[in-house]
Amino acid sequence: MSWVQAECESTYIQSVEYNVSKIEQQFVLLARIGEQPVGFSLVFIGPEESDPLFIQLVAVVPAARRRGVALALLSRVAERAPERNIALATLDNNVGALALNDHFAKSIGASIRRVPVSMYRRSHLGFAQSESHRPWIIERSHGVHSSLSFDKDSHT
Repeated sequence: MSWVQAECESTYIQSVEYNVSKIEQQFVLLARIGEQPVGFSLVFIGPEESDPLFIQLVAVVPAARRRGVALALLSRVAERAPERNIALATLDNNVGALALNDHFAKSIGASIRRVPVSMYRRSHLGFAQSESHRPWIIERSHGVHSSLSFDKDSHT
């Protein structure tokens, strides 16, 4: 994981101890092309059955981008608990992540919409109080009815 973290500008290089603790506490998927690691996802599975899967991070090395790796990671996460919705957070200016999330939601027959920042714990979503990520929910039980829509009350 450290090698992938080093290659991805959106992630921090973490210590081996930190990475091991994340692997022990959370659901981590590693993507490889051949034997070469090219990406990973970090997911927190909410403790209640009604909680969503919280996708905290999807990272893909630059050389493997635009080859379906991130979508494959997200799809495998969705297979982990098909009865649960999926929550994630992105920066408003991360056009690539927003497009990926929209494409992913459509690929699993779901809808995606912005939710208020206060809806979930920031730690469940994988970002700190000082970060300005915006949370989204991918609702799997309602089918596709809106894509990248915004709640009227979520202008936070």
